[in-house]
Amino acid sequence: MRVLQTTVLLAIIVLSSTANAQDKAAPDTQSWKASPSQQFTAEESATLARTARDKAEALERARDRRMRAISKGICTGC
Repeated sequence: MRVLQTTVLLAIIVLSSTANAQDKAAPDTQSWKASPSQQFTAEESATLARTARDKAEALERARDRRMRAISKGICTGC
């Protein structure tokens, strides 16, 4: 009986972690890539680049903030 319960528990854990991994790896349905035939002016191109850079910096700041919050609970200092 214990072997059956352990097997079922392991199967549930493995299947749920696989389902979570598939959700995170799913491709983004909304793509902002420009088509090759679309032309941008220098101002539009600069605006798009600035927007992408700002977004990347915001993501990096959010990641750093989360990492600092996590490490405060782990690290006690040198």
